[in-house]
Amino acid sequence: MFKHILVAVDFSPAWPLLQARLKVLTDWGTERVTLVYVLNSRYPATPEETHRTHYEAKLKELAGDLAAPGLTINTEVRSGEPGAVLNKAAHELSADLLLMGCSGHNRLHEFFLGSTALDAARLTQQPLWLEPVADELIGAHSKLLMLATDGSDAAEGAETLTEQLAPHYQRCLAVTATCASEGCDREIADTQHHLDAIAKRIKNLETRILDGDPRRAIVEEAKNERSDLIVIGKRGRNRIQELLLGSTAEAIARDAHCPVLVVPGEAS
Repeated sequence: MFKHILVAVDFSPAWPLLQARLKVLTDWGTERVTLVYVLNSRYPATPEETHRTHYEAKLKELAGDLAAPGLTINTEVRSGEPGAVLNKAAHELSADLLLMGCSGHNRLHEFFLGSTALDAARLTQQPLWLEPVADELIGAHSKLLMLATDGSDAAEGAETLTEQLAPHYQRCLAVTATCASEGCDREIADTQHHLDAIAKRIKNLETRILDGDPRRAIVEEAKNERSDLIVIGKRGRNRIQELLLGSTAEAIARDAHCPVLVVPGEAS
C-alpha cells in the first residue's frame, strides 16, 4: 500500500504527530521513508543556501529517531516553492504517499495563507495525507475510516484506496451527500446503487446518504462519528485538472477535525 512515504518536514510542532503517524503506517508495511525539508523561496526571509548543511544535519537527527529494523530512511533538502517541490520530489522518488502536518484548529488556515497545502493538494500525483496538529490525536486508535464519494471518476482512486485501508480500521463508513429529501427518489436510488457496489468490495462497510451541501454535511458527519480519517478523491491529473482540486475536497481538507487523505483520480 504505502511502501514508500515522503514526509514534509518543517521542524514545527507537527513533527511529534507525524512521527506517531509514521509509526502506525510503518506497522502497516512501509519499507522506506524519505524526510524532505524545503528551503522556501516564497518569502523574503528565505533561509540562505549556506544553511543547507544545518538542515541536512537536523534531518539526519530526525531520521535517527525513526530507525527501525527493515526500514530504510533517507533525507533530502531541496529549494523552491514548497508545494510544488514536495510533489516533484514525491514523483521523482516514486513515493506512494506524501505526508504533511497542518496547523491550528482551522488547521489549514496558516498553510492556505502560504498556499503550501493547497498547492500540494492541487498538484499531487500521489495520495496526500494531511495530518492536523492536535495533541489529542497523537497515538489515536484506528477506529473509523470514512470514505466520502460522489460516484464520479475522480472518486475511483479514493474508493480503491479505502478498500486497501479498511482492514486496519474497526469500522468503515462510505457516505455521499446529495438531495435526500422528499422528491429526490431518483437521486437517492442512484446514490444507494453506487454505495451498494462499493459495499460488495469492502467487508462490513456501512453506507449512508447525507442530505445537503457535501462541503458541510460530510465534515459534520465525520465530526459526529469521531472519524479517524476521511478519504476523498480529487480531480484528474491532466494539466488543466491538476489546478482544480474541487470545492468539496478543498472544503473538507480545510474544515475537517481529523486527518484527510486526498487521492488523485485517474489521468484523463
